[in-house]
Amino acid sequence: MKNLLMVQTHPIHRRTARLAVIVLFAALLSAVPFHAAFALTAPALGSAESFAVLSGTAVTCTDSTIAGDVGVYPGTAVTQTNCTINGTIHAEDASAVAAYNDFLSAYDALALKQCDYILSGNLGGFTLTPGVYCFDAAATVTDRLTLDGPADGVWIFKIGTSGTGALTGTNFSVVMSGGGQASNVYWWVAQAATMTTSNFQGTILAGAATTFTGGSLIGRDLAKAAATLTGVTITEAVPFHAAFVQPAPALGSAASFAILGGPAVTCTDSTLTGDVGIFSPVPSGSSVTQINCMINGTIYAGDASAVAAYNDFLSAYNALQELPATSCDQMLTGTLAGVTLAPGVYCFDAAATVTGQLTLDGPADGVWIFKIGTLGTGALTGTNFSVVMSGGGQASNVYWWIADAATMTTSSLQGTILAGAATTITGGSLIGRDLAKAAVTITGATITGCK
Repeated sequence: MKNLLMVQTHPIHRRTARLAVIVLFAALLSAVPFHAAFALTAPALGSAESFAVLSGTAVTCTDSTIAGDVGVYPGTAVTQTNCTINGTIHAEDASAVAAYNDFLSAYDALALKQCDYILSGNLGGFTLTPGVYCFDAAATVTDRLTLDGPADGVWIFKIGTSGTGALTGTNFSVVMSGGGQASNVYWWVAQAATMTTSNFQGTILAGAATTFTGGSLIGRDLAKAAATLTGVTITEAVPFHAAFVQPAPALGSAASFAILGGPAVTCTDSTLTGDVGIFSPVPSGSSVTQINCMINGTIYAGDASAVAAYNDFLSAYNALQELPATSCDQMLTGTLAGVTLAPGVYCFDAAATVTGQLTLDGPADGVWIFKIGTLGTGALTGTNFSVVMSGGGQASNVYWWIADAATMTTSSLQGTILAGAATTITGGSLIGRDLAKAAVTITGATITGCK
């Protein structure tokens, strides 16, 4: 257990806050061997792993959305007020009993875990690599904490190692980087955990009650006492290994098109880089309409190239549609603002309305697939939405399958849209492809096709 203000083998980068680090068992400037943090194994959650929220006494959910199972034991109360739970409620049944006991086992095991570093102060503005980070007493956090490490890196935070201590966060956000995954982040808390308007990631294992007000959690909320959720979005975390198994869909000849529409493409005050195609020939009433529109590519209107590309698009669309429900690594809700996702298959049951910045963090061969409307209907609507690639991730490996229409306004989207209806892009940009069964309308936008 060791540290100074900056540790050489586990870099803690100072940005806007001070982090006091106390050397306990080593020379002042010595550091934990490099391999130590990466040799960490995640605690075994057992059957608790499948729960998004698990409480010992009661769960109260108001104006919130929970994607994942909810359980309570030995209590029985799950109170919902304008609360959507996309999962199963287990109230004092066999599943809840087993999960709660497994949670207690994991909690006790983490209580014995030795600390690599003793921390104090706010974590805002810091970047931490995998390791075991401990607060002797309570911790109050705000601003942004970045956890930077590989997909199998494990971060464990222990609050109150001296016996007492609560975790309190306000306007606090946890951002994963370098491929690190929320499913490998753990927050052991001796007493209560309270998060207000925070975007939190990781599994909370609290010795008392938990309270979330506003913001979001990608992870799990496991508490010995009550769990109270108000105006928050909770999404169960995905084990890291699941995200890398889904191959990219085969686009065939459609891959060479920046824009491909069924009956028509209308481009106004825009610049398109890449080929443009429509399935139906122009004499049948279909058209590619250009008004102050520059197309740096070839237009294919109902010819053999367009027909082949459109059919290949339909094959890719159908292949993604037919992926079984079990292929969804994570069910999503909310706007995606401030969220960082590793490669994987992410699904919305119905429509999705997105805004803010979504970061896709993973290697160059990582694949991200988003499915909107997996229950059969659902449109994608984005306003002031941006997708940022990180860690080497490529826009060409991002796919947005949409049951119905896609509408993007003043957004900077990356990836290939495969829409079951029309697409409309107004302002902003797209790095990728816009493939639609119906009409494509581009106004005041810049479209750059992927190679």
